[in-house]
Amino acid sequence: MAAKKTTVSARTEKKTTKAKKNATSSKELPKPIWAFTVIIILLAVLYYIWQNYGDMIADTIGIEIPDAPEQSGESLSQTPPSTGIAAPPGDSEPGKIRVYSFNIQIFGASKMKKPAVVDVLVDIISHGDVVAVQEVRSTSDEPVQQFMNLLPSKYDYILGPREGRTASKEQYWVIYDTEKLSVVDSATYDDSADRFQRSPMAVYFKTNDQFDFILIDNHIQPSDADREIAVLPEVTGYFQNMWRETDVLVMGDFNADGSYYNENKLAAVFPDSDYQIIITNEYNTTVAESDNTYDRFIITASVQEDFTGAFGVVYYDTMYDFPSLGIEPKDVSDHFPIWAEFYTNRDTD
Repeated sequence: MAAKKTTVSARTEKKTTKAKKNATSSKELPKPIWAFTVIIILLAVLYYIWQNYGDMIADTIGIEIPDAPEQSGESLSQTPPSTGIAAPPGDSEPGKIRVYSFNIQIFGASKMKKPAVVDVLVDIISHGDVVAVQEVRSTSDEPVQQFMNLLPSKYDYILGPREGRTASKEQYWVIYDTEKLSVVDSATYDDSADRFQRSPMAVYFKTNDQFDFILIDNHIQPSDADREIAVLPEVTGYFQNMWRETDVLVMGDFNADGSYYNENKLAAVFPDSDYQIIITNEYNTTVAESDNTYDRFIITASVQEDFTGAFGVVYYDTMYDFPSLGIEPKDVSDHFPIWAEFYTNRDTD
């Protein structure tokens, strides 16, 4: 009987030991799952680094982070509509100013290393009295300062803060002719509700004559165009109240066409009782192989007395001999500049 008891006890001990081993094994993750977990953690760390320091890394190693894929669609037609002018006819005349809006596409150190591209940009911008630029991506002010040194000495500029929730942070850049205008003030929209990827920036200008106005520079997030564009009248009112000025020019890359936005909604957001949409839906403002009016120029009703009626899109692809320059139009930007002209001596408000 004693021998049997010992055997039973031994068997019981073996079962207990085996059960413990099984329990321990069940807690250990198989190697493939461990590897997958480690990869996920590494990807999360890399994503955090890229989101917070991506621009710095890209600028250091000389690569460009694209904002959004170009749209495909109808074949490109570079023939402008019958209204408006394809390119500004030289410099503005006395008593008038010409205001541009231009998304220069990922402006920074990489673009400044392309002399032919820079030459074209300098030539285009030097015909404007005010130029609202979008998509400055450099992590330092040096490329902006280098570019300003290439313009005539009469130009000065305002550079906004770096804006954006992702690695693709941007600055608004407004260049102006100091012989014709002075800056009263500048500010970025207080977007406490976080409705904009890049909060609009405004500059309050006064000309050397009667015309003073607020310029609002925008780069609307493509994936959120509906919501951001709908808020722009509120932004306009915000700056009107801030500076007690009714004359406002709202401009920039609205991404207000293609798959991003139903362009027919724009008239409801900016009704003609309060605004005039100068760059309307029939204009093509993209260099890509599509026909979309991404860029817009809109004025408040009070500015209509100052608007000369001259406006247009600068189709620079037909203005320069790109083969001889060794570059293509898309190297300059994926957008064409837009512009409108205003009297400086008719303002009554």
